[in-house]
Amino acid sequence: MPNTNNGSSDVAMFIDWENMHGFINTKANLSALREVAQSHGRLVFAKAYADWREQRFQSDSLLLYQAGVEPVYVPNGFKNNVDVKLATDCIDCAYKNPHIGIFVLVTGDGDFIHVATTLRPLGKKVIVIAQSNNASNRLGDLVDTLLLYDRDVVPQEKEIPTTIAPPKKVDEVHVQIVEMLKGEKGIPILAPQVKERLTRKYGMFDQKAFGFPKFKALLEDGHSKGYYMLNTAGLRDWVTLPHKNTSTPDLPLAVDDVYKTIVEFLRESGQRQVLLPAVKKALMDRYGGFDESVYGYNQFKQFMRAGEEFGYFKMGLSDKNALCVERPDSDKILQQYC
Repeated sequence: MPNTNNGSSDVAMFIDWENMHGFINTKANLSALREVAQSHGRLVFAKAYADWREQRFQSDSLLLYQAGVEPVYVPNGFKNNVDVKLATDCIDCAYKNPHIGIFVLVTGDGDFIHVATTLRPLGKKVIVIAQSNNASNRLGDLVDTLLLYDRDVVPQEKEIPTTIAPPKKVDEVHVQIVEMLKGEKGIPILAPQVKERLTRKYGMFDQKAFGFPKFKALLEDGHSKGYYMLNTAGLRDWVTLPHKNTSTPDLPLAVDDVYKTIVEFLRESGQRQVLLPAVKKALMDRYGGFDESVYGYNQFKQFMRAGEEFGYFKMGLSDKNALCVERPDSDKILQQYC
């Protein structure tokens, strides 16, 4: 067993270069990533993973090597090759180097949830850096710190956060949460993310200052006052704006009920194929907001693939090669779930 004493401030950084490259407009700023890692201690171990033969990465490997980051070659051809190699190396590093107490994972991929849940019982602190449009909510719930690359690492000039004094009244906090929700245009926000955003806005945030022992109690206060709605679905707490239509139902606790709603929508649409964005919009209209992360899925496509595996509907491609849901030729499947 490794020595779990992480009194040392040594840091290891693992970069899913393919993942980051796919979700930012330019190359990841390596200097900024190193600065974040070094702000937590001595950076003694850094690796980046990709198939360096690909044209988009060919010039990156040399630059990474010159910057002190080892480019690890992972050939394409098998699903999740990079994820598997990075995860294996990360755990191997934890066992072989007990003096490394902090692990920085540069990725937004929810597949690394197993890495995080393995490292933390070993006494390691886990920091994830992800792009905001690719950050897995599952990772954010289970790591010590989640940093958004485009806000916390390389913020746009107009988005540089300005720390302001925390509000003195709880109703002011509720108003800020409402503003967050309006900015999401109907997409629910998980409760831990609400607190994370408040902490980022004010530099620090503690619900106990307002007389609430837990953050959920503060959210329940806002719910009872009508500022927003606090719901539990898919075993997770999430917040959304109040329903404009009083007949709008809450998001179901069981994911199967959501799939049944999709089956009903397919029947009513009368279309042979329905594109995924239209399906998601139908769910948002139905429940006054919807996000697949509530049920533990990082992407709506993954959520729909799971529904296909459960036998609720079939997936296919439209005539323009876009992913869609196919209405079965027979109504037996529709009648079974509606």
